[in-house]
Amino acid sequence: MSAPEIRGWCPGAHRPMQSGDGLVVRVRPPQGEITPEQAEGLADLAERLGNGLVDLTNRANLQIRGVGPEGHGPLLEGLASLDLLDAAPEVEGRRNIVVDPFRLGGAESARIAEALARGLASPGFAALPSKFGFAVDPGPKRHLADVSADIRIEAGAGGLIVRPDGHAHGRAFTDAEGAVALALALARWFIASGG
Repeated sequence: MSAPEIRGWCPGAHRPMQSGDGLVVRVRPPQGEITPEQAEGLADLAERLGNGLVDLTNRANLQIRGVGPEGHGPLLEGLASLDLLDAAPEVEGRRNIVVDPFRLGGAESARIAEALARGLASPGFAALPSKFGFAVDPGPKRHLADVSADIRIEAGAGGLIVRPDGHAHGRAFTDAEGAVALALALARWFIASGG
């Protein structure tokens, strides 16, 4: 087990954060989806190895609290068996992608999220802070406007718009590949500029 992160860091499954009731272990379901079998397995793990509750975070992740140091290893094994664990700890922290829960963007939402996750797995993103996040909200109606994210891929007139959070305008794309490429380029710029 790796050492828990200090307060202020974004916890993960591989790198939990110590809190008053034990470790906080955050789970980032791939593409923001969880099957009924995974939900049942996660609830069982929380009951056996944590405080029995599964929290939903502001960025659509799940977390188990109250995990003792002796329970972290078995929890990781359980998460891996449920396909809810990134194989590499260094990749886990970079995959902060919130996807429209209503999936109004259809299959495009999943394609964008998957392409972002693949891109972020590259070693070139190792310096990206664990709290740096992406919102995938390809519409037609925006549902993630109030969700914290640094880079947004949203529905626009005739396609997609990529924009940094807080900017009223962005760059338009007619294809998901171009939108993902720009979102990753913005993240590279953030790293290169020192944040």
